[in-house]
Amino acid sequence: MKKYISSIMVLFALLAFTACSEDHGTTPGSDAKPSVTAYSYEVTAPLNPDNDVNVRFVFNNKTTEAYYLAEKTADKEARELTEDAYAAYVVANGQELDLEDDLQSEGYISDLVLTGLYGEYTITAVAVSGSTLSSASTTFTGLDWADVVEGTYYFSNPNTRFLLGNITSRPTTLQVCTTDETLYRFKDVFSTGNHLKINLLPDYTATDDDGTYTFFRVKDQKIGVQYGGQDVAVRDVGYWQGDDSFITDGGYESGMYEDYTCFIKVQLHIGSSNYGYNYYDYFIPGN
Repeated sequence: MKKYISSIMVLFALLAFTACSEDHGTTPGSDAKPSVTAYSYEVTAPLNPDNDVNVRFVFNNKTTEAYYLAEKTADKEARELTEDAYAAYVVANGQELDLEDDLQSEGYISDLVLTGLYGEYTITAVAVSGSTLSSASTTFTGLDWADVVEGTYYFSNPNTRFLLGNITSRPTTLQVCTTDETLYRFKDVFSTGNHLKINLLPDYTATDDDGTYTFFRVKDQKIGVQYGGQDVAVRDVGYWQGDDSFITDGGYESGMYEDYTCFIKVQLHIGSSNYGYNYYDYFIPGN
């Protein structure tokens, strides 16, 4: 039994820039022709990792001009251009990058922050030397969300409550991703801009006295707080132990009932140090 408000109240009475992708090209500085490599990195607060992205372009020292273009992947594909033709399109329609300020010993580095992206984008850079063009791309999918139900999130781990300012609960809105019906989040549940995302497992369900619930996973994610100079994060026990069976068969599952009531079991950690995992948080719909 996991859905008891009375159990929550009893418990409260007792308790006081990572790189995410890259498209490899020729090593800058080692080729006779211009070359570029594109990287994308997750942003941190106050930027929004759902819709903002850091992009780095690395050009070799044969590059004399550089351009970039960010556009919807569907629009890019609809052009049906070859790689060379698309590189020329970026030069003609994209934005020029200033290489003078970013000269390195083996080439150039240009860093950009792109914001407010919704849907799948392809971000392409082109290195130019005379009539020779070289291109590289990276992709980013910006998420959009729709409200499902408002409610209250109850924190059970005393360490989590302490780190969030000695709170026991917080109003939040359960939202679903408009492009992925299995991806949900509790909006601003840790603080403004710091959400808790969960991934439903539609093929895994169970029934108890409170009804049928669908299992979900909680990937490793920061909660927007630091302690001892390190980021505080949460994840489910399966991700912590590197073994999915802890979630599906081991009794450490999290679940969502048909009325969107949720029970959430996560491990709180700072680096490799464990700060509690054997607690159930709860989301209860309604005002």
